Order: sequence, then structure tokens, then C-alpha cells
Amino acid sequence: MLMIRTFSQRAAAGTGALALALAGAATLAPPAFAAAPGAPPPRLAWQADEGVVAVERTPQGSTVALAAPGALQTPLGSVWKLFVYSYLSVNGVQEPVYRCGSTQRQTEDEYCCDPGASIGRDQALAQSCGPYFEPARLGVTVGDWTRFWRDSGAPTWLLRLEALRPETRVYVSELLAALNHVPAPARTAARQALQPVAVRDEAVLAVLGGGPRFKTWSWHDGAQPMGGAAGWLADGTPFWFGDAGSSRSVLRAQAPWIASAWASHGRASPVPDAIAVGAQPCIAIDFFARYPIASVQRATPGNLAPAPAGPLRGRYRIAFRNGSKLAIEAVPAQVLGYGPAGPRIVARLPLEDYVARVVDREGDARETEAARALAIAARSYVMQNAAEIEGCRQMADDSRTQRVSPHPPSAASRASAAFTEGLVLSGQAVRYHRDRASPGVMSWQAAVTAGRDGQSFAAILRTAFPGSTLSPAQAGADCTPLPLAQEWLAERQQRWRRVLRTQAGYQPTDDTLRVCELAMGTPHSDQRRLVIRVREWQSREGRVTLIHEFLHLAFRNHPHGQDETFIEWLAQQLTDS
Repeated sequence: MLMIRTFSQRAAAGTGALALALAGAATLAPPAFAAAPGAPPPRLAWQADEGVVAVERTPQGSTVALAAPGALQTPLGSVWKLFVYSYLSVNGVQEPVYRCGSTQRQTEDEYCCDPGASIGRDQALAQSCGPYFEPARLGVTVGDWTRFWRDSGAPTWLLRLEALRPETRVYVSELLAALNHVPAPARTAARQALQPVAVRDEAVLAVLGGGPRFKTWSWHDGAQPMGGAAGWLADGTPFWFGDAGSSRSVLRAQAPWIASAWASHGRASPVPDAIAVGAQPCIAIDFFARYPIASVQRATPGNLAPAPAGPLRGRYRIAFRNGSKLAIEAVPAQVLGYGPAGPRIVARLPLEDYVARVVDREGDARETEAARALAIAARSYVMQNAAEIEGCRQMADDSRTQRVSPHPPSAASRASAAFTEGLVLSGQAVRYHRDRASPGVMSWQAAVTAGRDGQSFAAILRTAFPGSTLSPAQAGADCTPLPLAQEWLAERQQRWRRVLRTQAGYQPTDDTLRVCELAMGTPHSDQRRLVIRVREWQSREGRVTLIHEFLHLAFRNHPHGQDETFIEWLAQQLTDS
């Protein structure tokens, strides 16, 4: 059974922290709408080039623009945590560990972690752990806070540290302005941290997709509970939504209306901005891996000429040694080289560009739900199988793996990739075939048929991969813990302290560091989430690898952390110490 990943099983509906089983979730249809007596109707607003666009839903289900969008107000609810997260992210703050379990904090810790456990920054944001972000705990001063947001150009209300309360009411236009002035690196980090929120409810995910990233909020207007969400679309556009009820219930109820409102204003599946694209994993492609190239010619009107080595731009004609020919439209990311084996075309592509090219080559993006399922399968395949070398996952354009279009992605395939941005299947090896299904293999033709019958991409994937979990790609999917390795590393870190402190840039890791078992691929560490993934650690070679990845984390904010020679030398020294 395909299940959405869960977090705190105790979480109340208002925080959005309780995941729903995909198998039990129905596809959303526009519900009958009747606002509670005296309650405002569902409202949605976003920042556009021409200013704030604010709309509301009528009892008949249609969408009308608010005559005075600047007069719309909202309580902050949990959205204040987004701004503290952004402050910590931009300033490189290493905040103290937050550990759950004191009697006094029992109720406050309900959305954080189990007694005795600790929680990291990203998980605290996704689970809406309020105590984690309390400015007093973090040592945030009024002066530092005010200077930071003033320098960022934020509206006046955000300059006041005392405004960070759920009951604070602000104009929605001013909230959108504040979200718009979150520095781009912090916005990208927050969007990645919030991705688990986007996958908690299949019904909402099926309608809105994985592109919008948002912090849910709940509060009350007198006796009337209110809830909604605020965050960013894929291109960085800030948005806000609010309705009467809890955040979970109103998102489920109004997701189809939100999607239709965005679609009618051209906001459906926007392409990620440059900062977000730069943060995506890199995929290195060897085009036509099984089809040796005889020649590459630059095509200009009425002329063909041998193409020189270097980045490609424009039209080219490729002749293969088997006698076939292909005309392509190339972009500078594709590079032509000449070697002993002949011409070769390679590229380093952002993950989502790669996924869109696979959808164009292996499927048909006009089959919307099937194409979305294929996008997730293709993304899962490369994340499961591609080894990482020099910061880029290596993948051949090969029918034994997956084929990649040499042309720029079509608009429809970009939309399929953007709608499912960052989503992968974990817990099961993922493969697909054009017309044959088998355990762990999705049939493209079966996916097309299911999509035409009204099934969502999530339902298609659930049928093909019943043992999988829909997860954020950047979170590393499942973590099979290696607790003994984690304990061994923590104990050794204490022994190595004297040696490590003599090295410039050493930064001790805390007990939020996790060691996970790597099922396939190259051992690596995630510096932002403090996660190490290794195959084993019992042998000397395995321990060297474990220590090597630990050192990347221990020197993550210093040039030593990127110096492979230094890291390997020190890992060998510590192993033998």
C-alpha cells in the first residue's frame, strides 16, 4: 500500500502534521460550498507583477476578485515561524539543540518530537514545532532582528520582534510583501523544508501538485476557528489562503477551487526560479550512450558545417555510425567533445530539466496524469541508481536505464515535472516499461489508460508500486537508521576532540546527526540536514568512509570541508588513532 510519510502521530488537525494514507484518500472534487453564518468565504491572494491579486469563492462556486484587496487581514497563526527560519538560514546561525520531554513543555512539544528525542530546524518547521523557533531560546535580539529585516526591505510590521505571535493580525498584502522580501536562498531552503507538508494528503497533492510549498496556519476569529496556508509557488510567487475551519480541513475542501483560481490567472505549474533551479541536484548525461556518433554538423539556413568542440546552441544534424541521422535543437548546457572514440555529447542538467526531457523521450506529456506518474518514476530512478561524482549524479542516455530527449523540454513536459517537483518513490526499486507491467515495473500504456479513466498520478503509482512511499527527493527518502554506527561516531567524536580542534574550521556536530544505511549508490553526506549515508561501517574501509563523510559535516562551513585530499587524509589518521 502506498502511504504518505507521517511525522508526529499525535499532531492535531490544525497543524497539518498528521499524514493521510494514500490508499484511503479520495480524489477531490469541488465540494458544495456554504460558509458558516457570519464567517468569511474562502479567500486566496498572491503577489503579482501588477500588485496583489485577491479572490474569494462565492456560494455558487465561482471566483470573484475582491474590490479592495488591500483591506484583507489575517492572523499570523504559525506563519511567524517561517520568518524565524529564514533569519536563521541566512545568518548561518547554529542554534542550540531542542530536546523534547520536560513536564512543563509537554503540551508545547506535542508537535515536535517524542520525550527525550531532539528535532532539527527543517523538521521543526514542517511539523510546526513552536518552541523550537522562540526568539528567546535562539538568542535573537531586537536589534539584530530589526536590522536584518530592514536590510531585506521587509514591511514595517516584520521589523518588530514582538510581532511574532500567532494572534498578530496583519494585512494580507503586508504578509505577502514580507514573504516576497525573504532572501532567495532562505526561500529556497524553506521551500525544501516544507516539502513534506505538500505530500501529507494525497487528495490535496493530486490537485495542487508538489510545486506550492506552504506553512499551514490555524487560529480563531472570536469563536470561529480559522485556518489556511501561506508560502510560495515554484517561481517564488508568495501566496496566502484562508477559510473558516482548521488548516487541514479547509485545504482539503478548497484545493480544487484554489487550483482553478490559479489556472484562470495563469499561475498553474509555474517554472521554478533561477535560485531554486540552482539548488536542484545536478544530473550529468552522456547522450546517445549506446549509439556511437559519426559526425555532428551545425545547421544554418542552406548550409551544414562541421561543429566545433564546445557548448552547443541552435540546430545540429547528428549522423550515427549505424547510418541513422537526427536533427536536434541544442542548448549551451550540451557540450560537444572529440576524443579517440569519436564525437561525444554530454550535459549537466538540473534535476527537473532532466525529468522533463525523460517524459518527452519515454512518454507523452499530453497524457497529463500518466506523464506526472512517469515524471515521479523517472526522478525516482535517477535518485536511486545514479552514482554521484564531482557533485553530479551520472546517468547514461540508454534504453537499459532511461532515455533522455536531446531537445529542450516541451512546455507540457515541463509542466508535468513542475507539478510533481521534487517527489520520488522510496522503499521499492522503481522501473517502467512502455507496454509491459510486472512487480516493481510500471507500464506506460497502463498508466495512460488509468489516467484517461480518471485516476490521479498518485493512484497510478500506488497500483504500480504498492510497497512504495511518496517522499521528498531532497530529504533523501527513507532513512534506515544505523544506530550503532551513530553511537560509535558520537563516542569517537569525543575522543577526537583534541585533534580536531587543532584544525581550522572544525565545528562539532550535535546529536541531530543521523547515520543511515545506503541501499545503492555512492556514500555521501547531506550538510544541511546532517545526514550520513553509508553501505556498512564494520570493516576498516567502511569506517574510513563513515569518518570521511562525518568530516565533511564537521568542516561544512570551511574550505577544508570541500578539500577531498584533506578530508581523506584526516579520515585515515582518525581511523588509525
